[in-house]
Amino acid sequence: MGTAENASDGAQLRILLLLILIISIGYSGYAYYMHSQYAAPAIIEAIPEPATDDIRRLTAMIQNLNAANLARERSMEVALSMSNMARYPFVAERNTTPDPVSIIPEVVIIPPFIQVKATMQLEGRSVAVLDIEGEPTGRIYKIGDRFAERKGRVTRIGQGRITIVYEGKEFVYSP
Repeated sequence: MGTAENASDGAQLRILLLLILIISIGYSGYAYYMHSQYAAPAIIEAIPEPATDDIRRLTAMIQNLNAANLARERSMEVALSMSNMARYPFVAERNTTPDPVSIIPEVVIIPPFIQVKATMQLEGRSVAVLDIEGEPTGRIYKIGDRFAERKGRVTRIGQGRITIVYEGKEFVYSP
């Protein structure tokens, strides 16, 4: 009695487990199918609307851009006319031709870079060792020596001071 009942109970248990296995396999297949349906991209068609509002808006933007570009192109003319009118734009009787003397820019004279290495007395004469831009390094200069294609001249050598005239302007250097 015990073995036949145990055998039928075991068979029923196996059938029950097989049935659960088949149902779970079927359910997982169904879940995969449903997931793939939801994950598929939906095709949405756009309904074309009349673009008259956009065309008007973009046309206005293009006109504003063209006006800004024209203003930028003419900004130099406006600036020059303002300077010609001596910054009085609303006075009509002003002479708009500039004075020719005011057009000539002031020339700024920039001497070459000069580094004083030493000043000394040699045989009763004052001399200086200078490094001048465009000239040999460490050259000894005495009063009256010229440099920079004869544009500059050493005029005075004192104790720790050297005076140089370059294109008519006087410059003082010290070591």
